[in-house]
Amino acid sequence: MSKADVAAERKDQIVRATVDCITKYGYHNFSMQDVARTAGVSKGIIHYYFLNKDELMMSVLDKVAGDIERVLASEMSSITDSKRKLEVFIEVCFDIVRSTKEYYQVNMDFWTQINQKDEVKKVIARHYLKFREAAAAVIREGISAGAFRPVDVKDYASYIIAVIDGLSLQWLFDEASFEYDRIIKKAGQLLVEGLLKR
Repeated sequence: MSKADVAAERKDQIVRATVDCITKYGYHNFSMQDVARTAGVSKGIIHYYFLNKDELMMSVLDKVAGDIERVLASEMSSITDSKRKLEVFIEVCFDIVRSTKEYYQVNMDFWTQINQKDEVKKVIARHYLKFREAAAAVIREGISAGAFRPVDVKDYASYIIAVIDGLSLQWLFDEASFEYDRIIKKAGQLLVEGLLKR
């Protein structure tokens, strides 16, 4: 294994340990010692790869969102039907909440920082833009193929992300508030049906 591969693997190990610590203790309540213990490395190793806690946190945010972007791209890559591709986009986004709760927990912890740390706000905005653009690309494709009615693509993509976030956050705050599988299935149907030609 090359030196660059070892460094990349070590950084990933530290970032994943940080996600675990944020999930367990919260954004404000974990220490670099907690990360070191969870990663099985010394604090010195963490500081070798990350200048400070803020730099580490930006890497965490990028890693978590990047993982989701890769899952979405992989799941949709072989689908040619626009309607099915949008259904998969919505299903994967909703399923991420259940299968990787730490994504939303970490994201919520980061949201508390957007008024204090401009860099956090920029990173979160950049990732939301990527998710909106991915949804918009599918909608645009469906309109071009004649499967979807003409809509303001940017607005509809924002609407889709808002529905996914809104339902996901409600469920994370109170899992007994509604039957998650039933409500996300219905929401997905409504989102797709809103685009279909009558």
